[in-house]
Amino acid sequence: MFKLIITVSLFLQLLLRVECLFAGDTCKVDNELGRCVAIKECPHIFEEVKRAGNPMPLYMRRKLQKMTCGFESREPMICCVTSNQMQNPNTVGTDDDVEAFTRGTLENKSGPVSVDSHPNLSLLPTNCGNIESDRIWGGNRTRLYEMPWMVLLSYDSPRGPKLSCGGSLISEWYVLTAAHCVVFLDRMKLEAVVLGEYDVSHDPDCEMSDGIKYCAPKAKNVGVASIVAHPGYTRQSQMDDIALIRLSEPADFTQNSMKPLCLPITPELQAESLVGHNAVVAGWGVAEDGLQSTVLLSVDLPVLSQNDCVAAYRGALKLKNTQICAGGVKDKDSCAGDSGGPLMYPGRFGKLGVRYIQRGLVSYGPKRCGIGGFPGVYTNVAYYMDWILDNMQS
Repeated sequence: MFKLIITVSLFLQLLLRVECLFAGDTCKVDNELGRCVAIKECPHIFEEVKRAGNPMPLYMRRKLQKMTCGFESREPMICCVTSNQMQNPNTVGTDDDVEAFTRGTLENKSGPVSVDSHPNLSLLPTNCGNIESDRIWGGNRTRLYEMPWMVLLSYDSPRGPKLSCGGSLISEWYVLTAAHCVVFLDRMKLEAVVLGEYDVSHDPDCEMSDGIKYCAPKAKNVGVASIVAHPGYTRQSQMDDIALIRLSEPADFTQNSMKPLCLPITPELQAESLVGHNAVVAGWGVAEDGLQSTVLLSVDLPVLSQNDCVAAYRGALKLKNTQICAGGVKDKDSCAGDSGGPLMYPGRFGKLGVRYIQRGLVSYGPKRCGIGGFPGVYTNVAYYMDWILDNMQS
C-alpha cells in the first residue's frame, strides 16, 4: 500500500497544473461539489486506484489529473465528491464514479473519441472479420469457420468446470467481453478461455460439404494472464459493461478456427448509426427449447432507436449513447450464455473491403429470452475504443 501511495504521489507532483487548496477546502469536479482530501481519505477513489494496478493505466492518470487539488506536505490531495449513497465494497465503483468516468472518457457525449492517432492502434490486427460469402442471413446454426473469433469463457464452480459467457478475439493476445462476466462472480472463478470452439459436444469439430468431411483442429483452453474490467461498471447501473482479457499465450491465427474480429477504429465506423438495420449476434446460449446449445448459433436482430427501446420497457429503462438496443423479436434474441458475445454488422474496413465489425457486446435484457417486444441492451463498442486501446499492451 505504501508503494501505491508513493506511485500516486509522484505522478500527481508531475502534473503541470494543480489547483492549490488546503485540506478540507470545498472543491469542484465536473460541476459537483466535494472536499479536498488526501487520496487515501477518499475510499472509493483509493480503491479504484488499487484495482487499476501498477503501472497506472492512462484512464486512471487522466481521472486523477482532473481531480487533483493540492498537496499536504508531500501527500497528494484530490477533490473527493461525496455521495448520499453508501459505498458497496463488492462493487467496482459508485454510480457517481460511473458518471464521472463517462464524462472524462467521452468528453463529448454526442460521439465517441477518435482513435486515429492512438499509439496502441498497431496492436490490433489489420486482417480481421472475414465474411463467409455463403452465409445464410436469418439462420440459426452457423457453419464451421464462419465466426472463428468466437470464444467461450470457462469457469471453476462448486459443481466443476462451467462454460457460460462468450467473447470475441480482437487480437492474438486479447479477448473482449462483458464486465459482468469477469466481476461479481460469487462462487465462480474465471479459469480459461476456449479458443477455436464450434460444437462443444465434439472435438475435433467436423462438417460435411459436397460429400467431403472437413475437420478443424481441436479446441484449445488458454489460461488467463490478466483481466481489466471497466471501473465504471456496477451491478446497479449496468453501464460500462465491458472488459478485456489478456491470454496467457497468443491465439494461433494460422488456424482457420482462430481469427480476429474487426473493431470500429475509424471515425466513419464509430459514427455510423445502425438503427433500422439488422445486426448479427452469436453465441452458445439458450435456444428456443430452453436448453443451452452445443453448437455456435447466430441470429439477426433489428437495431432500435433509444426512444423506441425505452418505450418498449414502458420507461423503466435508462439508456446512454454508450449502449445499443436490438431485438425484441419473439423467439429471436441473445440469452444468458451469450453474455459478452459480439453484436456485429458489416462495414468497410480500409483496403480489406467489407468485413464484420464488432459494434456491440451482449450486456443485459429480459430475464426470459426471446420475449417479443422486449429488446436486449448491448454495450456500444465505438464509445470504448479509447479505453480498449489504453488497456492493451504489446
